[in-house]
Amino acid sequence: MRAALAILAAFALMPPAEAQARSLSLPSGAVAQPLPVVWDEDMSAIRLRFVVDQLQSARDAYFGDGQQPGTDMQWICDTHLQQLNESGTDLRDDGWTGIVVTLMDREVEFGTVDTTAFQLFEWFRIDAEGCTLDLGSHE
Repeated sequence: MRAALAILAAFALMPPAEAQARSLSLPSGAVAQPLPVVWDEDMSAIRLRFVVDQLQSARDAYFGDGQQPGTDMQWICDTHLQQLNESGTDLRDDGWTGIVVTLMDREVEFGTVDTTAFQLFEWFRIDAEGCTLDLGSHE
């Protein structure tokens, strides 16, 4: 777990200007700004959180295609898992079983409730094939 934490810690602790420069262009064409990674030991899950300004507008492509956010979240999970695997780290060996991808229209502090924010969550299981959508109940 320490190796994986070290890899993502450098990215998660970047100054905001540097994190802004590392924004992701998603398959939908939306741009995602990364927030610090949350290593949720209680759930054995890595939480990848992103601000996607396009979620603020009904004119956004997401509203024209209900499948697109899921496609973007799958891509985010696959991309990050691949980067971690390139380091030779197997997250499952360290007890991590899932990755939660969150897209939000504005930054919300992890663990707080903001009823005015629009957030999408998707839970993925880490398995031999990579990120697999997990439709189980996660409370």
